[in-house]
Amino acid sequence: MQKIKDILKQLAEAEPYRPANSLHMQRYRKLSTLVLALSAACLLLVCCMAFWYRLSPLPALQVAGLLTGLLAILLAIVSLLIEPLAMVRLLRRWKTETLDTFIREVENDRGQVHRFLQYEEEDLEEVQRWLQLKIKRLDALVVLVFGSSAAAYSMLALTVSNMKDAGGFAWLQHTVFRGFAADNWGNNVILWGIALIFGLSIGAILRKVVQGRYIYQLEVVEMTLARKSAASVKRGTTN
Repeated sequence: MQKIKDILKQLAEAEPYRPANSLHMQRYRKLSTLVLALSAACLLLVCCMAFWYRLSPLPALQVAGLLTGLLAILLAIVSLLIEPLAMVRLLRRWKTETLDTFIREVENDRGQVHRFLQYEEEDLEEVQRWLQLKIKRLDALVVLVFGSSAAAYSMLALTVSNMKDAGGFAWLQHTVFRGFAADNWGNNVILWGIALIFGLSIGAILRKVVQGRYIYQLEVVEMTLARKSAASVKRGTTN
């Protein structure tokens, strides 16, 4: 049982690869921020020139202030265009970006599998069965309430629609503030019904998130078993 606990604890630390913002986009974002900061500096300089012009109205100072103001506007526009243009450039090389992301996913999952190669196959198979059972149990309650996992999202959208049909935020505010008044029982029943469906929908969605984590852990165990099985076959053919 101790080995099962150790495997489950290590699985709890296993995380799938989540592609962060690419290095190129981070650089473009920094460049955009820098250009925007230069624009703000130019705008501050224009304010200083305007104050100076009030004290000493020189024509050259007026021209310099106008040019600096135009530069500030131009830099602000450029800072807004940098990231959209960078996105267009990256979309043109989406095949390379997709391949890089997939390679990183494989590297991450291979690293996770390597952590579990030290355990015996029978222990991994037992953990596999427990994970399969856990996933089945998580899905069973959602199916029991909604009929299918996808129905939870439909019920959530239906709840929002019912809220709008009932009168929207104004109706909600009126019902809450009126409380359990004698002439407000009908609204209270509708409100509690909507709240029940909303809560069940959110709960079902959160259970799907938890279930997704167990599914990833199951995939890691299955990949580990497949690798150990392949290694055993390779040793058998070598001998």
